[in-house]
Amino acid sequence: MTRILVRPAVRSDAEFLFSMASDAEVVRWVGDGKVWSRAYFDRRLAKALSATDSHRPDVQRWFIGTTREPIPVGLLSITRRSDHLEVGYWVHPEHWGHRYAGELLEHAQQYAAGLPMAAQVYRANTASRRVLESAGFSLVDDTEPMTYRRPPVP
Repeated sequence: MTRILVRPAVRSDAEFLFSMASDAEVVRWVGDGKVWSRAYFDRRLAKALSATDSHRPDVQRWFIGTTREPIPVGLLSITRRSDHLEVGYWVHPEHWGHRYAGELLEHAQQYAAGLPMAAQVYRANTASRRVLESAGFSLVDDTEPMTYRRPPVP
C-alpha cells in the first residue's frame, strides 16, 4: 500500500528542500558529499521548477513526496535520458526508516514511459543500495558510484 503522494515541486517547497540540501547527513552521498550553499540550491531549484516536460531528454524534474495530511517527506528527482529514466531521492531525516524512499521509486515509474530506470549509489551507502534492490533494481556496474537498473514495468 502506498502511503505517500507525489506532486511536482513548487516554489513554496524551497525551505523544506533546502533543509535537506543543507543537511550534511542527507547530502553525504550526493555529488561531492558537501552541503549545498543557498545560492547553489536556489540555482538548482530554479532549473528544476522551470522544467515542465518529463519526456524531454536531460531535463531534471523534482517532485515532493508527501503523506496524505499532507506533510512533505522527501524529494524524487527524475531525468529522462536517451535509453532510461535516471532517478534520485532524498528523504528528510525526520522520516528515515519509514520506507518512503522505496515508495518514491514506485512513483517514478509513472514517468518512465516504458524505459528502464537507473540510479547511482555509493558503495558505502548500504541503506540506499537496499532500497534500490528492494524496489527491483539490479547492480549493472560496480564502479564507484555503482549503477543500478530496473527493467521497464509492463
